[in-house]
Amino acid sequence: MIRITTAVCIGFLSVTANAQSILIENVRIFNGVDARLSAGHVLVVDGIIRTVSKSTIDAPDGALVLDGANRVLSPGFIDLHTHLAGQNPASMKKYHATVAGAHAASMAKHYLDSGFTTIRDAGGTHPDFARAIEAGTVYGPRLFPSGAVVTQTGGHGDFRSAHEPHPTLVGGTPYLNHDSSVLADGVDQTLMAVRENLKAGATQIKIMGGGGVMSTFDPIHSLQPSPAEIRAAVQAAGDFGTYVLAHAYTSEAVQRLVENGVKCIEHGLLIDDATAKLVAKNDVVVSTQLVVYRTLQDLPGISETNLAKLKVVLAGQENLIRLIKKYDITTGFATDFIQGGYTMLTRELTERAQYWTPAEIMVQATSESAKVIRMIGKLNRWGTFGEIREGWVADLLLINGEPLEDISVLRDPDNALALIMKAGDIVKNRL
Repeated sequence: MIRITTAVCIGFLSVTANAQSILIENVRIFNGVDARLSAGHVLVVDGIIRTVSKSTIDAPDGALVLDGANRVLSPGFIDLHTHLAGQNPASMKKYHATVAGAHAASMAKHYLDSGFTTIRDAGGTHPDFARAIEAGTVYGPRLFPSGAVVTQTGGHGDFRSAHEPHPTLVGGTPYLNHDSSVLADGVDQTLMAVRENLKAGATQIKIMGGGGVMSTFDPIHSLQPSPAEIRAAVQAAGDFGTYVLAHAYTSEAVQRLVENGVKCIEHGLLIDDATAKLVAKNDVVVSTQLVVYRTLQDLPGISETNLAKLKVVLAGQENLIRLIKKYDITTGFATDFIQGGYTMLTRELTERAQYWTPAEIMVQATSESAKVIRMIGKLNRWGTFGEIREGWVADLLLINGEPLEDISVLRDPDNALALIMKAGDIVKNRL
């Protein structure tokens, strides 16, 4: 066996990345569900958690043995709302698609280095980027892509200037912003856009269901799209066994979306009690975020129109959290950073500590988010992850400090994370 017990490894180790069997001894296990730690040992074989035991585990021949030295072992973290292809600064209004790809790769690296082994892209990133990560061409977390955001003309995903003609009216393509969004008006166009995303490899579908902060021409109160168009998107996604997530803020927008089959609401900051009750009754997820709304005003180039919208939605943040807790609505962990804001990733963990305990936040970022990911059904070919359980994918973190007591230890992942394992591959080892 190969045994590592002291701090002799920094960065990447080819011997660990290639090891088929890895035994992690002497750890306190946060399994992703329980708000308590249990002392034990974990054996990983071929990327899968083979054994979790309180008793000593005999290491297989040739296994790499790591001494956890009483550190906390956690499942890898999950972010339900990212935009890898949306990280170009606002000053770069005209740029080649390769630039967006470069920024996306930087973001992917930052996420995995911060302990996030899985992310769901909430629109704008082509599924080919997920394939590049899977092939090892790009270093990053497991990616569940939504493909191009499906938006109506004048909706939140329509970022044309006022003077720009509608592309399909002049014989052009309905795809905008390097294919990050697609204009779809009417049932037929919606079906086509959703099916095209699924054909490209999207694992879930993102639609714009109401007005947005960072768009110019759609007021927050606007309803997008029609009930028939929403049902068309839900039908096409459902035919592939997956679901629709939708951007929305207001009660009116969320009610329309839920009543027509949408299973995940993004943001939802302005819903009322009756709408929250409807959401809970229908087992709909409300994936919301804190930090992005508290920092958007600092983005270079943000307009007065954007700031006015931001003020409206930010006012509803604490009431939304109250409703999520009142009706026990699934929310998971999500960030929605754009234009390079992803460097504030771990701040989302500590901002949530104003409303949830560290243990609750750890559950949100692991098992709760994993349940949302699994809503894609048979489109998930990566196995079951998000908890430390026998037979599940070995996405694991060894943490210095006590995150279930003080979540702020995770603000500095370079020092907090002694080990990062993604599907059994060790991508960081500082033991």
